[in-house]
Amino acid sequence: MTEINQHQEVRPSPEITSYWTSVLLVGGIFSLVSFVIGLIFGYIQIGSEPTGSMFTPFMMSGVVICLATCVAGLVAVWHYCREVTPVIKLGRGALIGFLTGVAVVVFSSVLNELWLYIDPEYTQKLLENIVQNVEAMDVPAETRDQLVDQMAAGIQGQNFLNQLLWGIPSTGLLNLLTGMLGVKLFAEKKETY
Repeated sequence: MTEINQHQEVRPSPEITSYWTSVLLVGGIFSLVSFVIGLIFGYIQIGSEPTGSMFTPFMMSGVVICLATCVAGLVAVWHYCREVTPVIKLGRGALIGFLTGVAVVVFSSVLNELWLYIDPEYTQKLLENIVQNVEAMDVPAETRDQLVDQMAAGIQGQNFLNQLLWGIPSTGLLNLLTGMLGVKLFAEKKETY
């Protein structure tokens, strides 16, 4: 009988381990959303005529993706409260949000790498269009050359490791905050006496 009690004490509670379902499910969905948004804006950029404007579809895609993915932590906490337990502490919500942000970055980075096998010229076509757009700007030649160099370095530096290195802290922290917001919005409040 003591063996059964000891065995039950060793098992982690389902509430501790089951947040991974929410993290992976919501992270996968939001990574797919961010990947598709990035592709749509990328191909819009490739198909557009150079206008010389600083506000290009490619530049705006970062803002749209950031806004779309920053609520993943909130949604993951909502899913956790709905499917596992409505009682959740703020720290657990922060953890779920952060891990969801990490999942979004990892999954979308993998999708980006896989897309390069489907369309290996995507990055080169995007870079060429952005360079043409910068060259059409009404700025001094020295400034134009610096912008071209910065844009080229930014696009060519988007390898898998750099996506993880820059994406995990920023997306993870944003989703940490929205995960905590999710606790405040969706978790049941325990009354204390």
